[in-house]
Amino acid sequence: MSIINMSESGMEKRDEFENASVGNKSTGEIRKIVVDRGACIGARSCVLVAEKAFQMDNENLAYVTDDPAQYEDDETLKLAAQSCPVLAIHLYNQDGKKIFPVAE
Repeated sequence: MSIINMSESGMEKRDEFENASVGNKSTGEIRKIVVDRGACIGARSCVLVAEKAFQMDNENLAYVTDDPAQYEDDETLKLAAQSCPVLAIHLYNQDGKKIFPVAE
């Protein structure tokens, strides 16, 4: 599965992950949540930390739920991303800059 988004200019923009689940928020520091389902190992730690934002599918892979209004606060979302043992959850700000994980 490839996720295709439209940029503000209307041009097609592909996420950096071939098999991703994406959620977008309209408020807060975190504006985009991406689960790299190709990297996910099904540890479920994200669901335990932020069950309104993350769930597991029938393949035991995490995905971002469809209702951003119900997502937990930004701090909880960061904790969920940090809890992933393979760093399969990526968080971005309003400008599209990656907040987590940050390359060292």
